[in-house]
Formats: sequence, C-alpha cells, structure tokens
Amino acid sequence: MNTAAFKLDPGLLDEITSLSGNLPSLPPVVRYFDDFSGEMRSIRDLASKEKVIFRLDGENHRVELAACGPADLVLKHVVVDWIQRFDPHSVHINCKNILSYISRREIGSLIYLITASPFDARAHWNTYVRSDVTAAHTWALRAMLHSLCRLNIGHWSSPAASIVRGLKSPKVDKYRVVRAGDCFLPLDQQAMIVNYIDDMCAALASEPDAIENAGLRDVCMLVMSYQYAFRPGQIARIELADVRLFSTGAVHVAVSLIKQKDNGKRIRVTRRIKREWGALFNELVRRRDSGVMQPEEGVPPRLLFGLSPQGVSRAIMELTEELTGEAWTPTDLRHTAAQRLADGGISHVGLTEFLGHTSDRIANVYFDTSPAQAQRINEALAISPIYSNLAKIAKTRTIDKAMLLGLPPDQQIGAVPHGVPIAGIGGCNLGQSLCTKNPVLACYTCSKFMPLGEPDIHQEVLESLRPVVTEFAAASRYNQQSPAYGQLKTTLDAVRRVVEELKADRMAEDQT
Repeated sequence: MNTAAFKLDPGLLDEITSLSGNLPSLPPVVRYFDDFSGEMRSIRDLASKEKVIFRLDGENHRVELAACGPADLVLKHVVVDWIQRFDPHSVHINCKNILSYISRREIGSLIYLITASPFDARAHWNTYVRSDVTAAHTWALRAMLHSLCRLNIGHWSSPAASIVRGLKSPKVDKYRVVRAGDCFLPLDQQAMIVNYIDDMCAALASEPDAIENAGLRDVCMLVMSYQYAFRPGQIARIELADVRLFSTGAVHVAVSLIKQKDNGKRIRVTRRIKREWGALFNELVRRRDSGVMQPEEGVPPRLLFGLSPQGVSRAIMELTEELTGEAWTPTDLRHTAAQRLADGGISHVGLTEFLGHTSDRIANVYFDTSPAQAQRINEALAISPIYSNLAKIAKTRTIDKAMLLGLPPDQQIGAVPHGVPIAGIGGCNLGQSLCTKNPVLACYTCSKFMPLGEPDIHQEVLESLRPVVTEFAAASRYNQQSPAYGQLKTTLDAVRRVVEELKADRMAEDQT
C-alpha cells in the first residue's frame, strides 16, 4: 500500500461525508459521573461543539474534536459510546491518543480505518498503522473500532469484533522498572520511613498540637501508600465517612479500587491500619471534623486528605525526598510494597487481592524478580544487594575519633547485641538513654546516627554480626517475616551501605 494514499484525498472525503450523513442524531445531553467531586457532569449540544471539556480529579481537561476534521461526527458517536461504558478517565485518555495519532499519521489514515471494510482496515493496520505508532495509539484505535462495531457504523458490525481483537500492538513491557528493580526502595530507606512514622506517633502522644496540619496529613498519606500500596487517586478519594474509628484504637479505612476501565467492575476494599499508627488517623479525623484543618481550594470537603491526586503525589514525593534524600513516587512505594510481600512468601492470589488487580498474571512479575530461596542467605549477610538496584545510603553526618571521644558518654554508641560487643561506631544526637530502639541494630537506619568516618570499624561490625544472622536465618528457615531475622537483615544492609559510602569518599579524597 502507498502511504500517500491515506491522506485526505477526494475519495476518502466523499466516503466519510456520506457515512456521516447517514448517522443518527446525537443525544442532546451526555452525562458522566465525576467520582472526585461526587456529582454528575453534563455535556450539552455535543453535535455543535468543537471541543469537549472533561472535569476530572478537580481539573478541566479539554479535547479538541475539531482536529478530527470531517470525521468529527463519527468520533462524537464513539465518545458517547465510551462515556456510557467506560470510566471518564479512560475516555479522556482514548480521546487524547486518537488526536495524537491524527497529528502523527494524518487524518486520512483514521478516516480509512472508519470507512474501509474490516479486512481492508486490517491490511492497512498491518502495513501502515503499525509502522510508526505507540502502543497507546493502538489501544485507543482498537477501542474506537470496537465502538464502531457496537454502533454498526460503516462496514463495521458485531461479527467484525473478532478482527478488531486480532489487531496487533507494539510490544511494551509495562513492568520494565519492576524487572530492572529501579523502583524499589532499599531496606535502609524503608526503615527510615517506618522510623519517621513511629517518631510522628511518639510526638503525637507527647504533644499533639506540636504537629502541623500538613505534616499530619502527609504522614497519614505516606502510611496509606507505604503500608497498603494505594495509588494517588485512591488516596485522594478517601472520604471522612470511609474511616471507622474504634474505641480499642483500631482504625479501618475503606478504599475504592479505581483503576478499572469498566465502571461496573469497581469495588471497595477495607484495610486495617497498623495499630501503632492508628492514633495518627484519629487525630486527622478529629481535626477535620472540628474544622481546624481545611481542604485545598476546589477539593470537596467530604474528602479526608483535602488534596487532588496530583497534590497527593507531590506531597508524598516531597516527604520521601526529605526523609531519604530521594524523591520516591507513590508508584515506587506501591511496587516496593508488592515486592516486600512477594519476598515474604505471600501467595499469587493474596498479592493480586492486595494490589486490587483483576488478573493474577500481573503478580507474576514480582515473583519473577523475588530472590530465590538459595539467594536469601547471601542477601541477609549483606553480600549482595537486597534488590537489583544499588541505591546510595542516606546522607548522614560523619564524625572523626576526636569528635566521638568529645561527646557525652550517653551519646557514644555501644552495646552487646546478641552477645557481640560493639562500640565506637559513632555518636547519637538523641542519646542512648532516651532511645526506645535497640542500640547498634537500629542506629544504622536512624536519622540521628552520626557514623564514625572509619570504614574499617563498620566493616568489623559487618563481619561480627554475620554469624548471628546465619544462626537466626537457619532457625527461622529464612522466613523474611521473622522479626529478628528481618531486623538483622535490614541492619547489615545499612552497615554495608555505610562502608561503601565511606570507602567511596576516601577514594575521592585520595584522587584529589
């Protein structure tokens, strides 16, 4: 086929004009439900409009249907069909991809797909469409052709749906970042997040008014993202009525599984917040109910966090960057939570349910990247990285021997964890007498730790604790959910990172 044949020549123009003239009238009003604002939206007089505005997640999204040229009436019928069957977010994405395809491949190709017979359209797809197109373009085009089959437009009818399903898309690995491991938080950075949440709970217990509204809101969103792997849109849509507070201190939160193309497949799940962190949500609900804390402008007051999905993503990224030195997205936290469960031995069905997926095939990617049983002892011994990525250690202030000896005795770290005497590894800003965690084992993942700038000292800690890990690993049969095994594994990974960082700094100094 000749590429130039699919520009808008007179023949194609006559065909699309004739086809459009035989279409039924469009409905005067098309309605869709805006689940973020909780109200119905109306699109009036679609037939005469050159653009459509969708109100999604508190923002307006414009679709320029005038770019469809003589095919605009057909596309408007397709859009009406999509609105009746799909989530409005999916409708908007499909529209944007159709318009992107037109700008990339010209309007003639789209008109040919609409007016040609199914077999000619398939040939055009294989020889022209697939030659320079993205996977997202093909998904939108297939959705359009399925609607043409449903609406019996042109040569398309229900029997042709099997041909549409057989149209190929470019191969794309949706989970490349999972296979590469670039999206996984290192264990020491996960420990920093957990420590921060614990510290916020302790601060809340001692002086609730000392925690600002934004800080309380952000740590609660971090809990929902880190513990339960919810997407920003799901977190943003949690309502005050979705939070159940019990006199025992338990907190249950109901969340909608929103990433479904079909509105009929949406379900709600209830998750129980970790008991130690429930006080954060109690205080957040109290402040929202009392009016002390107000939502952002344009966000419905019924929503718990008072932010749009974009605002949720931005807040979580800013908070994780502040805690770990790297800006992790809610998607990164979601992948990390899934991998954490896969490493811990959860079943395929359990992981699928946890993520809210409809197919357990997606869960396979996390089990494929999960370390084999034989590798886990090496990982626990901090010989190889926990995940395939080697993230840098958190930037902590190092001190020299003179500074360490000048610190008060309470701020000089020393202990005998599991019978191994360890001292002189660094200092503590807080002081061991005020620390509620285990000295040495918790220090390497604590933001208040000031490691001694001598890598050999920390290498000795690494070698001293490895036999202890071997003992616990054998006793727990490498059960990653064993508290002792998990704590030692996290500690050794953090110690290894400190050693690597200090050695790298020493090499840089030697080169200069």
